[in-house]
Amino acid sequence: MKKLSIIRHAKSDWSHNLPDLNRPISRKGRNDADVMSNVIQDLNLEPQIIFSSPATRTIQTYQRLKKNISSFNDISFIKSKMLYDFSGYNVLEFIHSIDDKYSNVMIFSHNNSCSFLTAELGLSYIHVPTCGLLIFDFDVSLWSQVSVGKFNHYFPKSFR
Repeated sequence: MKKLSIIRHAKSDWSHNLPDLNRPISRKGRNDADVMSNVIQDLNLEPQIIFSSPATRTIQTYQRLKKNISSFNDISFIKSKMLYDFSGYNVLEFIHSIDDKYSNVMIFSHNNSCSFLTAELGLSYIHVPTCGLLIFDFDVSLWSQVSVGKFNHYFPKSFR
């Protein structure tokens, strides 16, 4: 059994003239990350490893959650350029290449890759808002076998 949690980065702050990769999260983004911290704790999500796009907004979203979820302090955090993907194909390839010793993984990524994965892995296209959380459960033993799985989603708007 493999569990995959994917979080779309929190709302970006567009007030700075910065390259896309360097755009930070906004005040609303910080607030939504705080809200989703509670959701993650209530769901008892305990990933064994956390991966992230190298974009500032994904890293800051992770850092905000880590500030609120003490167990995240003990989990390895690894950035991968493959997760700075807006189509979803690179993220899917990344998922298929995760080390099989991990059964519970969390990824911080972007849209449209998040929405693409709802259709690809959950068979139900959903537009994933900023700071949205997707949880997939796959009845497989190898990440390379991941295809369609059981799928749930949690969006900040429902918990504000």
